[in-house]
Amino acid sequence: MIRPSVLLLTLIVFLGCSICHGQVMQGPIITQFPQPADSAPPPKVDPETEKKALDLVQTLSEQVVNLHASANRIRAESEVADLLWVRDEKRARTLFTAAVTQLASQISELDYSDAEVYNEMQRILLSRQELILRIAPHDADLAISALQLTRMQGDNRSRYGGNWTANNEANLEMMLANVIAAKDPAAALKLARNSLSRGVSWNVIAFLPTLYQKDATSAQTLYKEIVARIKDDNVTRNAELANNAWNLLVSFEPPKADEDTYRDLLTSMLSYILTSNRQTAQGMNVAQNMYYQIERIMPLVDKYAPARAAELREWSQGVERTLDPSAKMYQEMRRISEKGSVDDMLALASKYPPEFQNMLYQNAAWKAVSSGDTARAKEIAEKIPDPVQRRQVTDQIDNQAARAAEGDNKVVEAHRLAEKANTLNRKLDILLQTVNTMVNAGGDKKAALDLLNEAKAVVASTPQSAAELTAQLRLAQAYMRLDTDQVFAILQPIVVRLNELVAAAVVLDGIDFHYLKDGEWIMPGVNNLGNMVGMLDQMLAGLGRIDFDRARTLADQIGRPEMRMLMEIDLVQTTLGVKTPVNQVFGMRGMSGMTIMN
Repeated sequence: MIRPSVLLLTLIVFLGCSICHGQVMQGPIITQFPQPADSAPPPKVDPETEKKALDLVQTLSEQVVNLHASANRIRAESEVADLLWVRDEKRARTLFTAAVTQLASQISELDYSDAEVYNEMQRILLSRQELILRIAPHDADLAISALQLTRMQGDNRSRYGGNWTANNEANLEMMLANVIAAKDPAAALKLARNSLSRGVSWNVIAFLPTLYQKDATSAQTLYKEIVARIKDDNVTRNAELANNAWNLLVSFEPPKADEDTYRDLLTSMLSYILTSNRQTAQGMNVAQNMYYQIERIMPLVDKYAPARAAELREWSQGVERTLDPSAKMYQEMRRISEKGSVDDMLALASKYPPEFQNMLYQNAAWKAVSSGDTARAKEIAEKIPDPVQRRQVTDQIDNQAARAAEGDNKVVEAHRLAEKANTLNRKLDILLQTVNTMVNAGGDKKAALDLLNEAKAVVASTPQSAAELTAQLRLAQAYMRLDTDQVFAILQPIVVRLNELVAAAVVLDGIDFHYLKDGEWIMPGVNNLGNMVGMLDQMLAGLGRIDFDRARTLADQIGRPEMRMLMEIDLVQTTLGVKTPVNQVFGMRGMSGMTIMN
């Protein structure tokens, strides 16, 4: 059985996230949506390469009509339009409009009785998100029109309608508002109000800080409207609304929020808590859920509603006495993780039975690592009862030690850990992670290359398999900043192998997986082979800024024309430094942390 990364899970506790089961504030507590990147643009590409890339864009803009699969064509049209906008706005608008029309048609033809409709809806929603967020930076009105024309109606008789569709719609609506807020805060505010008309959602609340940065007056107006809607809808009858109200209190405080309105909302929520009927099972459940938020909001109560502070603390103590042992353990562990020492965490572990000690010792070990005491962390890790989790924690402590080592010691530590690694996968991870750390820190290039060559020998000794092919791609990625010739030497045979595998997959289409749609390969894939194609795509795209001609030559060797076209579009985007939209579905999934080989 594949287990999740142990320290990734335990970090949730260490960083103070509430993980207690049954609590109300379960969804996102994001105070801001991901923003369009404001970081410095990538270095300008040389004029000759830029011309070659732009010439390729023109060629690709004429070829997109040859695509038949809706998902491929929509993606290609939107990406090419994005690239063309500043050079040929008229042509770009035509392509964007064609993509919107294609998407609207695809949505209208959905068959909700089909067993595969859910998967198809997910693909459409990803295409829709990418399309609208590509249009948004260029023309807010066009993006809003695209949003309206491609609404997913859903079939309310099926499980695919109702809240699922509405939540996706609300998410995209507010993502769009975030993108256009900088240039058109009025249009963004209109979208937020439209979303608010359907109810108070976390994404409207998360939008407030963004709007405040662009237009403080509009943000405060929207804030008052949200509070009014919360009070009108009555949190006592809607747990999700209560959750959103708490999110609003902790994410948008005075002076951003109007203080009187803020105090009014806080007082209302305190009344909701303090007057809840704990004599019923439902009332007790609500009270216990609210209990986990008290520590978080207590400073706000002390500041804005001090008259209720003593009453709230007394209420909290009463509820605490009703908690089951596991809930108490989580709460106590969270407090000690935030404010206590390693010794405090170990003392806590000794108080609880073995079924709780795995997590407690994991957190204690990671707390020791974070304070720089690797030796003690290893001692603590040996106390973890579960042998698999113990090994995972020990491996990650070793990784941390390798990253923390300086200069030649880093190489020595990498060799030490690689020699004791009990699997080839572990050995490869250690070598590649060390190389990446050295390169990022501007370390000894020759030493890094020596480690990479060792990793190359490890991969060469591995029998041919999907895992070995993925390892080759990871190796090429690691060589990217050190030896471009090695990257191309590794990728050339990979292109040949993937062409063969793709041809075989086409024959098997529908027998093991669905690789094709309307006779075309769909990217990104959702299986091993699809992921490897996606990894190759991103590798070739990344090489565009290093050696555009050689990268394009490799891309031209891709056998299937639709796959080749989409890869060449990605190559141009990366070469020209075009930013991808929020939550771009294509990425380097699998380039790290993937199980490579045993």
